[in-house]
Amino acid sequence: MRKYALFLLVCAAPFAVHCGGDEPAGDPTADGAAPTGTATATGTGEPGQDGEAPALTPLSLPKTSAGCGKAATPSGAKGERRTVTSGGKERSFVLFVPQGYDPSRAYPLVSVFHGIGATGAQMAEFIKMQEYSAGNAIVVFPDASGGRWDMTGETDLAFFDTMRESLEGSLCVNRQRVFAVGFSNGGYFTNHLGCSRAATVRAIVPADGGFPGSASKCGKTAALVYHRAEDDVVSVSNGQKTRDAWVGINTCQKTSKPFGEHGFDGKGCVAYDGCPGTTPVVYCEDAAKSPYKHDLRDVYRVPIWKWLDAFQ
Repeated sequence: MRKYALFLLVCAAPFAVHCGGDEPAGDPTADGAAPTGTATATGTGEPGQDGEAPALTPLSLPKTSAGCGKAATPSGAKGERRTVTSGGKERSFVLFVPQGYDPSRAYPLVSVFHGIGATGAQMAEFIKMQEYSAGNAIVVFPDASGGRWDMTGETDLAFFDTMRESLEGSLCVNRQRVFAVGFSNGGYFTNHLGCSRAATVRAIVPADGGFPGSASKCGKTAALVYHRAEDDVVSVSNGQKTRDAWVGINTCQKTSKPFGEHGFDGKGCVAYDGCPGTTPVVYCEDAAKSPYKHDLRDVYRVPIWKWLDAFQ
């Protein structure tokens, strides 16, 4: 039996349009979202073309952060609310430092972005990445300003940068293993983040979201795109356009093979051929019938963590 009742998903924690105001399935440009039809990549999508210096990638960074060696207290069951100042404003996030935290071990950092109208604390209750990562990651659930992520501008990119730098300064983070997961409006932002921060973000998982702009200047980032086939809030065509965008950005072929690693067997996932080894593209179209049509189903969450954890 599912852990989360319809009341939690649709009303108590506003992840769906009926209570939270995410983009309707029939109108992906609603509420300020950029047209997803612009997501077709032109060229390689890799910064550093036309005589510019080659683009940096997370693998160019040192594995350990400035916070390695500093003591830290593991978080309680609800996590710890922290704040940073970004753009002259106080911004907040819920932090989960794993039990048994070892300051000499460089942990991956996973940021999980909520949908419109929700909070980081609600997203922690919904996705539970802090549990599925089983003590092997530092997990953060940021709060959007006004409950909505800036999907095309610099405001929330700057917030992410400040938050990441703060965590790298106080905790032992593997800077080559910074990941992002986002649901709905948070999925749109996760695509924007992966596109704009390919030098620091190793892999992304946008779920039930869309691609909020042009892909022509995106850096290459590993991407696992998840979408419910019967999504009635952000239609599956947005997930398909997101998939096509990352296939183009990462210079993959348009052919694919079934993908069953990490527990994805039988879950409707394919991996695209010809991608660079460091930036694969996986697409999961979840065809299960369920009353929760706009959802990242729990049977995908452990495989998602295992897919992220495979980036060493």
